[in-house]
Amino acid sequence: MKRLSRKSIAYYYLKLVNQSGSPEYIARGVAVGLFISFLIPFGIQMVVAYALAAVVRAAKIPAVALTWISNNFTVPVIYPVQCYIGSYIIGHPLHYEYVKNTFLKFIKEASYKALFDLGADLTMSFFAGGALLGMLAGLSGYFAALWLVGRYRRKRQIRKCGKYAISDHQTAANRS
Repeated sequence: MKRLSRKSIAYYYLKLVNQSGSPEYIARGVAVGLFISFLIPFGIQMVVAYALAAVVRAAKIPAVALTWISNNFTVPVIYPVQCYIGSYIIGHPLHYEYVKNTFLKFIKEASYKALFDLGADLTMSFFAGGALLGMLAGLSGYFAALWLVGRYRRKRQIRKCGKYAISDHQTAANRS
């Protein structure tokens, strides 16, 4: 798996903060993408995130891009933890090893039979845990994106104003 470098993090940061629209619009897109990445099984997440972003008037690019948090590499970790937490939410605690082994079997086989073998308890646990983790991730992502975009734009505005203020001051000084 490719490791994120400081350069690639800076690239994605700039892609996020330079989106068009208000900081709230962009932050809603981040929240939608994170929420959907936990709530909906991967494969249809991007379509659902795009549609939901359109409904709540959110930035579509961050919404779709952030669904990639759950991918082939992270699903074997995220989904069992999500189901384990969800099993407590629905009041039917499951053993972590059972959840992990069942999901690994499902991921390995990737068939309808394996999907139906998950059972109602595990399926309900998946959605309950996904709703909780999705809300937590979405709220955190919303406020983080709101802060990052706002901070970046304020600094950019100060740089612009500072640059013009210096050139105006120098022009006035040169006239004297």
